[in-house]
Amino acid sequence: MNTGCASLLVLALALAGCGTGPVHFAREGPQAADSPKLRTSAEVTRRWKRDTGAGYADSSTLLLPMAAADRIFVAEPAGLIQALDSASGKPLWQVDLEEPLAAGIGGDNSILVVATGEGTVVALGRDNGAVLWRTAIGSEVLARPVVTEGKVLVRSGDGQVIGLNAQTGVVGWRVRRAVPSLSVRGLSTPAIVEGVLVVGFANGRLAGIDVHSGQELWNVLIARPRGSNEITRLTDIDADPYRVGNLLFVAAYQGRISALSLDNQSMLWRSDISTLKPMGSRARVLLVTADDGTIIGIDQSSGATLWTQTALRGRGVTGPLGLEGAERAVVGDYQGFVYLLDTVAGKVTSRARAPGGAVLAVLASSGDAFLTLSENGTLTSWIPAD
Repeated sequence: MNTGCASLLVLALALAGCGTGPVHFAREGPQAADSPKLRTSAEVTRRWKRDTGAGYADSSTLLLPMAAADRIFVAEPAGLIQALDSASGKPLWQVDLEEPLAAGIGGDNSILVVATGEGTVVALGRDNGAVLWRTAIGSEVLARPVVTEGKVLVRSGDGQVIGLNAQTGVVGWRVRRAVPSLSVRGLSTPAIVEGVLVVGFANGRLAGIDVHSGQELWNVLIARPRGSNEITRLTDIDADPYRVGNLLFVAAYQGRISALSLDNQSMLWRSDISTLKPMGSRARVLLVTADDGTIIGIDQSSGATLWTQTALRGRGVTGPLGLEGAERAVVGDYQGFVYLLDTVAGKVTSRARAPGGAVLAVLASSGDAFLTLSENGTLTSWIPAD
């Protein structure tokens, strides 16, 4: 990837639609709407917060926590990796690699994997954080590593998908794709579908790759470049592919959201919504945060728009997370607010304040709990009211 162009693009996106004065890096699009005046609600309760270390000066590369059973594994940009008790937030172990990290944290039942800023993939023991192996792959990794079926699968900024042996770190195969001269910095984390690695590329194409051999099994065009210059022709698939049953939802920047059948990779519907944020769902509603911060509920079967919520436009809204139990979802914004939404009507029902500045991500945890990651590195656990 052309890093100079990428840096200019990040700046352009940050400034788009703004007026005079400084703009928070988590904001996007139009002038920020005022936070809705909502009555303080007991719809969510904060269980604990944990300072995970270094924070974030931009949102192009986030090291998202990984929740698994009764533990949460978290890495921070300066190299500190911790295992936390999911109920209390207390550390079970921590390891400091003492080198900047660019991607993580991925893993399975035995190992955790991160990638350094110098292009080295590092595997650690899940139970104690002991370093198991290190492999330099010669390229910067910009997406969370995936571990499955004895393989560690990583994506690099220069268009490579690389498969490593999970026990030894030995590179088994590489798939190379041409990268446009200008692209949005960051890569989507691939999805695993019955032994197939599903990868979205910066050219707007989605491919299925065999995890053991690296052979491409299928390839689908999601978004075709449009426009008269390099910026308007961007079609990066930087939102993680999102699976619900036998459907896979894929979003392209300045492109559209597409629903694919996993039975035969056929296109079921398309919707002209652009997003780089993770998608979510509740019941049969696909939840999407558009590039301007509008939150949209879409019928998963037909692609029809069910509702549109514009109250948080321009507020750097995270991708939505559907919550267990009632028909609710949660998002965060650049001022550190956490909002609950009714996913039937699309109404914002309540808000709470998260510690640590802008909420950069909302993630599922164990049971019905959820996590927020804030700009100064604070990880907070929440639980919704019954």
